[in-house]
Amino acid sequence: MVDELKHALLRYTRAHSQVDGVTATSVRGFYLFQRTTPSEVEHTVVNPLVCLVLQGRKQVSLSSGVSSYAAGETLIVTGNVPTASRISQASAASPYLALALDLDPNVITDLVLSEHVASSSQAAHDTSGDLCDALRRLVMLLDRPESLAVLKNGLIREIHHWLLLGRQGHAVRNLGLPDSHVRRIARAVAILRADYAQPVHIERLAAAAGMSRAAFHQHFRAITSLSPLQFQKQLRLIEARRLILSKGKLLSQVAFEVGYESTSQFSREYTRMFGRSPVKDKQTVSER
Repeated sequence: MVDELKHALLRYTRAHSQVDGVTATSVRGFYLFQRTTPSEVEHTVVNPLVCLVLQGRKQVSLSSGVSSYAAGETLIVTGNVPTASRISQASAASPYLALALDLDPNVITDLVLSEHVASSSQAAHDTSGDLCDALRRLVMLLDRPESLAVLKNGLIREIHHWLLLGRQGHAVRNLGLPDSHVRRIARAVAILRADYAQPVHIERLAAAAGMSRAAFHQHFRAITSLSPLQFQKQLRLIEARRLILSKGKLLSQVAFEVGYESTSQFSREYTRMFGRSPVKDKQTVSER
């Protein structure tokens, strides 16, 4: 089953992507990864997701520490959290292969409300084989759009079902509880993502989460590991690096676009986060 999934992933990525890296699919929030060389550290703020490594190895740094994921291992992230990750094992003969699916709180809510087996009182099970099989069937349908349109929602629901029954089922379940702290903080995170270049108004964020200012700060840090201002700073710097590496814009333009008024402050904070200055990253683009 795993070999069949690997072959299907390779076939799809080679047909739909010209370069190593991530391949977006026609299923919203579903991504395939194939890389033939180790990568540099990549910083991002991820949505709640499940990632299954099929070949190679990936190192991921979260607030809880640094972990390494090898073939057959699954990473489940249940909050909007900053990550630093790198593909540590990959080659032309044995490329890094993985897939990831954003978790859908609405699907989880529906499952939690309709299935007694999703109750947090149930003992956790090893559902990795069932999860892998459901993901395999989803990948196999990507080049069959007519069938995908009919079966996609059922497969996504099945994937969430197996996650709820798995060893991190309790954390996944909290994503589906409408009044959970995770869901309430997610509403504030959505505002920060949309308006990351604008000044932060904590009162607006706390109101979106339905919390007092003090409770909002406490729960925001508990879930994301950062304060709202630190979270916004990471969003700004991650977008700034994307602009520099992909478009080669003037650094002053980039700093202004992501919300900085001072280019010197932008340069200091960029260097502190990524370990190299924006000038060096811009030079890298120019030398390509």
